[in-house]
Amino acid sequence: MGKAVILVVRLIAFVCLVGALVILLMSSQYSDNESLFYTDEQLQTKFTDFRVYIYMLGCIGVGIAYNLFQTVLSLSIGVSLLDLFGDMIIANVLVSGAAATYGFTLELSRAADLEPTSFFNKIFVSAGLSLLATLFTLISLISAHVALKAPAPAPAH
Repeated sequence: MGKAVILVVRLIAFVCLVGALVILLMSSQYSDNESLFYTDEQLQTKFTDFRVYIYMLGCIGVGIAYNLFQTVLSLSIGVSLLDLFGDMIIANVLVSGAAATYGFTLELSRAADLEPTSFFNKIFVSAGLSLLATLFTLISLISAHVALKAPAPAPAH
């Protein structure tokens, strides 16, 4: 049972990360014609203009690669200690990217006194999907721990 749960949870986390990646990349299109700074010139913003969004893109990419690697590894050799330690590290990477992105976007919109735009909404949804992927990674971590602690089946006579 543990292996099936881990694979399903990894698949859900993978889907969340791919969704976060697609939405983040869609926000690279220019946002509404709304100035982010107090100038007479209208500035158009894309996600690559801010390093925190590029950091989140890297975190999502690492999370996708890890999920693919661990899924293949789990199918071939089963649950191992690598699942535990890898899930801990990836959960921290994903949550740091999502938290930094969410915090920066919230402060940027407050500092510039902007109404929520499609640009900010896309970034918030992408960060939310990344946090959801973190939750499923933590469920995978707990399931791997339970699977490793489970007693080995008795040999058949």
